[in-house]
Amino acid sequence: MKILTDDPDWAPTLYEARALAIRFVRKHGRSQHNPSAFLVAERDGLTVAYHPHRSPLLLTIDASGQAAEARERVLSIEWKEGDAWRVAIETYHPGRWESRLKTIVHPRPWLERWRAMALFTASA
Repeated sequence: MKILTDDPDWAPTLYEARALAIRFVRKHGRSQHNPSAFLVAERDGLTVAYHPHRSPLLLTIDASGQAAEARERVLSIEWKEGDAWRVAIETYHPGRWESRLKTIVHPRPWLERWRAMALFTASA
């Protein structure tokens, strides 16, 4: 079942998830089959597939469940490039995957990681 919306205030977390997923897959994605097919990026139990050469554009996110091989489709949306706010939502299940996606795209600042490493390795 597809739900059509063109109101970003209706589901701001969905629009944020789409923006984060596209940023993640553009940075870490690998082409599948041929360069014009689609991009796939995997990390931290999330698999993001983005079809940038398809009309309408398609973005899917699968998250791993409790079992090592079990994957669940948590987001599947389509939209036309010229009308980015009007999306067709096939699947949307809010959950922990959203926070995992945020930490993948926006990791802790380098200085905080460096301080943590320096404190951990410092001699007492």
